Amino acid sequence: MKIQSVRIRNFRTLKDVTIPFDSVTTFIGPNGAGKSTVLRALDWYFNGKTGSLTEKDCSFGATDEDIEVQVSFSGLTEKDREALGKYAPEGVTTFTAWKRRSPDGSDVLSANAKGFPDFNAIKAASGAAPKKELYSKLRADRPDLGLPSATTAAAIEQAMTTWESSNTDQLVDAPEALQTNFFGFNSGGKMSGLFDFVLVTADLRASEESIDGKSSIIGRILERSIDRSAADEAIAEIVAESRAKQQQVYEEKFKAQLDAITTRLNEVVTSYSPGRAVTVAPAEVELKAPRTTFEVAVLDGTTETAVERQGHGFQRTILISALQLLAQSGAASSEGIICLAIEEPELFQHPIQAQAFAKVLRSLAEDVGKRVQVTYATHSPYFLEARHFDQVRRLTRSADATPVVSVHYATVADVKNMLQGVVDGDVVDRRLDHNVVDQLSIALFANRAFLVEGSTESSVFYGIGDRSAPGSLEAAGISIVPVGSKTSIPLAHAILTSIGVPVYALFDADGGFEVRAKANNKKQEDIDRERNNHAVENRKLLRYFGLPEEDYPSTVATTKVAIFEDHLEAFLSENWKEWLVACESVETDTGIKLSKNQLAYRTATLKAEGEVPEVLLQIVAKTEGK
Repeated sequence: MKIQSVRIRNFRTLKDVTIPFDSVTTFIGPNGAGKSTVLRALDWYFNGKTGSLTEKDCSFGATDEDIEVQVSFSGLTEKDREALGKYAPEGVTTFTAWKRRSPDGSDVLSANAKGFPDFNAIKAASGAAPKKELYSKLRADRPDLGLPSATTAAAIEQAMTTWESSNTDQLVDAPEALQTNFFGFNSGGKMSGLFDFVLVTADLRASEESIDGKSSIIGRILERSIDRSAADEAIAEIVAESRAKQQQVYEEKFKAQLDAITTRLNEVVTSYSPGRAVTVAPAEVELKAPRTTFEVAVLDGTTETAVERQGHGFQRTILISALQLLAQSGAASSEGIICLAIEEPELFQHPIQAQAFAKVLRSLAEDVGKRVQVTYATHSPYFLEARHFDQVRRLTRSADATPVVSVHYATVADVKNMLQGVVDGDVVDRRLDHNVVDQLSIALFANRAFLVEGSTESSVFYGIGDRSAPGSLEAAGISIVPVGSKTSIPLAHAILTSIGVPVYALFDADGGFEVRAKANNKKQEDIDRERNNHAVENRKLLRYFGLPEEDYPSTVATTKVAIFEDHLEAFLSENWKEWLVACESVETDTGIKLSKNQLAYRTATLKAEGEVPEVLLQIVAKTEGK
């Protein structure tokens, strides 16, 4: 089984959030938004010891409220059902359990901490007859629940469990009399062996995880990969033989002496306490068979050194390698799912290593046979594939006195719905693998995004921002994204908008295409075809942005989108003559063609004299959200 969704309440910055999980779940967002908090909440849920949380872990001083983490699992196997018993009967496709920390500091993990209120009386009834009577009455009173017929107490319990597992949004806290402690995940409870949650924090030390311990990564790898039983049994036999031989030595060396001491001592004891005696004998030898353990060291050339003496980058490499091996060794075992949770997987890795690690993690998660689920909190675009935008969870935090964290996410179906009447569903599927989507990886991290057709527009508008202060748009967290053509703008806009990134867009209406086409001696039939194509695409874009449709709109900067009647360069040539002079100057000074070096447009825009046209300033302001 795998994590399907998580709800976290009153835990640090997360007052109340619900998050769906996937085979790979990527958390992004600004510092302090709660990305790592999600991973640490799950670590407490799966691995936290009683008392590991304090009042300081409550959200914004809400110490009188429970801290609660709710995890729903899907993909239950027969082994899962067998272990979970009544909590996962046939017909139930999901399983949910809650872990709570009460204000008094006690922790409870329960599979029935919540329930449907109308079921409480049925659950509390003692005896089959009262249960059947109450259940039949509920079915008659509430046909909307769709409860099946059930004639035995066990069938009634199963029917209620099945309904609750499919309707967790309608559950409330169950009366304490109905709640049971579900035991710990790592203390031999029902979940033991079904789900293994491994958290790698940003400050985790490879030296600690390289120790052969029960909870370390290396320890888990060895536990899954190496059978110690044969060696441990052999050592136990050696220890038993040693104890027998030591006892024999004691008998041989001390028996006569101890017998003499015993006789003399008893002569004195009996004079004080007739009828009693003492004995002096060799004590039982206490030897315990040690558990087989292993050590990890680093061989640097011919020199063996300790892990902690290596640099941060190499230590992180050891952790990455160990994680990969842990997942692979898990696939070869009979154990359940391994969930690898990694905080800042890009830490101390150069770009090539980071890209390789991201691909390894995804390949492990997408291979059904590996039984691996992956989640991480990252600031690196290398760990985010925009074609898998539906697996991204973007966290934002309000600027209120008591901040509210929101989780933004979207499915492919959500995006298709936004694009109805503009882009066909099958076209969306094809374009998700197009390179235009890869351009969004950085934009998904942005505070705001500005979609343009090409790199010329990108360079010019970055240059306009530089006129106020170098890198001012980047400093404001604005990403200008060239998507290649205006036909790609709706898809990119829908993806970014659906995941909570504020977006502004710009497209060219290409009203002057015909003059250029005739200058290039194009055939009239080709010109007519191009005219129709531009008109169709212009109308689609206007429809998408909710504007009146027309074949060739005029230059305008609306609240959602800006339009050039022809294209940017034509507009600049007519409205900012000094910009053309600056372009010529840059070409002369550098000996390059701007068409071959789009970044040079940024320099030319910065150096251009005169006033920036008002429409361009309006576009920049709207991009900044002003």
